[in-house]
Amino acid sequence: MSVFSFYIKRSVRVNVSFYFFAVAAVIALFDKSGLLLMGLLSALLHEAGHLTAMLLLPGHAPTEISLTPFGLKIRSSPLAEFADGNPAVLAAGSGVNLALAAVFYFLVPRCAVMARFASLNLVMGTVNLLPVETLDGGGLLRLLLRCILSDRACDFVMTAVSLVTLTVMAFAGFIVLLRTRYNFTLLGMSLCLLFSLLLRLTRDAPHCALTK
Repeated sequence: MSVFSFYIKRSVRVNVSFYFFAVAAVIALFDKSGLLLMGLLSALLHEAGHLTAMLLLPGHAPTEISLTPFGLKIRSSPLAEFADGNPAVLAAGSGVNLALAAVFYFLVPRCAVMARFASLNLVMGTVNLLPVETLDGGGLLRLLLRCILSDRACDFVMTAVSLVTLTVMAFAGFIVLLRTRYNFTLLGMSLCLLFSLLLRLTRDAPHCALTK
């Protein structure tokens, strides 16, 4: 169910789900600090950076964009799928977050709310550039490795680097949790990314076995 639909460039349909606004309203109602709402906005701006880059690339625009409580769903034409491997598209999301962080840090230095928003954008932009398979940084690293390694070696290096990075993140998150006794953000993020990576590896395992 969509509240409304509209078109970008007369060919890209955008659907906005009613439940997205419902979830945003619940967050705004119960999140007294405003951090969750600012985090949601930072995530939307991150995805908007990717979409803007896709729209600017000739022939790579998506055909349909759906905004749901679980994030953005992008439907692309076969040609547009190649944009997933374009460094400009991969870097655009974090680029937007880091640019916003810089703007709000230096232009509005004395505003506590803007400082929090800047911090959230800094964290989101930096984390997404980490060399993890399921993140933008992993996609950029894979593009680089493809220039010097075979596909099989590239897969092996990407998996190894991703696992090492997430293990270090999880360990650091565990230390932070022990010291603060309440801050489990880094640990939870690391475990979610690790689960996502393992799920992807499990899903791709049969395909890899057939191509050996």
